[in-house]
Parts: sequence; C-alpha cells; structure tokens
Amino acid sequence: MSDWKRTSCVLCYHNCGLEVQTEGSRILKVRADKNHPRTKGYLCRKGTRIPFYQTHKERLIHPLKREGGEFSKISWEQAITEIAAKLKEILGTHGPRALAYMGGGGQGSHVEAGFGRSLLTGLGSQYHYSAVAQELSGLFWVNGRAYGRQNLHVGADLDRAKNFLVMGWNGYVSSAGVNRARERI
Repeated sequence: MSDWKRTSCVLCYHNCGLEVQTEGSRILKVRADKNHPRTKGYLCRKGTRIPFYQTHKERLIHPLKREGGEFSKISWEQAITEIAAKLKEILGTHGPRALAYMGGGGQGSHVEAGFGRSLLTGLGSQYHYSAVAQELSGLFWVNGRAYGRQNLHVGADLDRAKNFLVMGWNGYVSSAGVNRARERI
C-alpha cells in the first residue's frame, strides 16, 4: 500500500483538494485534503468516485474501430495512422473549414481543450464548439467585456461575500465555498 499523495480533482472548476492512495497507476482510495487552501477538506460525491471511474469495466483504455456495426480493438499506431489519413483527405478535398473541434467547456476538466485547439489551429481551422455554447455563453461574453478575455474565469469570492443569492443550482451539495458562506452569513 502506498502513502497518501496530494493532488486536486479535475471534474469541475472548484478543483477540490484530494489525497489519493495509489498502487502503481491505480487509484485505490480518495479522501478530501483538509489542508487544501480553498476547499479545506470538502469533496463532493464526484470526487469520491474517482477510483470507480478509473477502473470501470466500460472505460475505454485502447482504440476501437467500428467495422460492420461492431467494434474491434486496434493498435494506437493503426488508429493514429488511419485518423491522420482521413484528416488529410478531408483537408485536401474540403479545406480547413471542414474541420471543427468539439470539446472543452462545461464543468469538467478543460485540459483536453488546449490540445484540441492547438491541433485545430495547426490544421488551419478556427471552429471550436463546446458545451459552453449551451450553458455558459452569456458568462463568456461578459468575461470578454469585463476582463478583455472570454477564457478568463473568476469564481465567486464566497469567503468574503456579505450576501449571496442561489437559484437553480445545487451549490449546497457541490461547493465547499457555499456551505462555508452559508454558515458564516
């Protein structure tokens, strides 16, 4: 059994502090990090379920190719070669406007969006779509006007708030800051 290691959750923008116990690359247990400066020992159910997500029997761990309605396992080399050939074909036939990236945004980890956008830029396309268009488009517009950048996000400073209004949100369940502010106010 390994020691507990400190890290943070990537399943929403709170990035709650975690302590994880691992064996090799497998996460065995997760608990809240009481010394995390912002979340101070809070962790929602999504974070506590990380070991389940990592080891779920339906988690994709290798490339699959659909052939005749069935999926079969293929090598990474084959997957990359075939995808690259298809992208070249699309670019050659239709140009970069035929390509778009769908990813990032939403309330999860946004790390993949940086890589996806870089790939898209390298291929000459500018089309990026995400869940943000559905759920946070107004926020991005305001961020662009207020801060000069649409991708600069600020969180509510609930630790110093004198008042706050919550409507249509489960912050009592999913936000350490809301519960601390609720107790303080």
